[in-house]
Amino acid sequence: MSPPLVIVHLDDDLLVVDKPSGLAVHQGWAREADVLVARVRAELGPGIHPVHRLDRGTSGLVALARSADAVRVLQAAFEAGLVQKEYVALVRGAPADEGLVDYAIPRREGGPRVEARTRFEALARARLDESPLREKRYT
Repeated sequence: MSPPLVIVHLDDDLLVVDKPSGLAVHQGWAREADVLVARVRAELGPGIHPVHRLDRGTSGLVALARSADAVRVLQAAFEAGLVQKEYVALVRGAPADEGLVDYAIPRREGGPRVEARTRFEALARARLDESPLREKRYT
């Protein structure tokens, strides 16, 4: 089991949780038992609905709606592009200084793909000459 959840914000309509790396937001294709939504519902009750997700390996803030009205408003904001998500990542290799990844992803296994675009820029670069790993250049 991954570390305990940290609640960053809680009111009648919205819950924001700091999701640790290694924990899926919902069961998804793997049908795991230990997922963020199940943990939150065990603690706060059944009226919890994720309005977006982060990949299992990604840590960060996840917004969950606590009412039907909040679900509609938050999903509409995400779909309209009104919500901006920012990530900081450690990347192995030598990516471009900036770029755009434009790769559609399925909402469900075998389902239709939806647009997914990620703009990136390198903030810093480092070379680890004494790394015990096979690849020595990291960005």
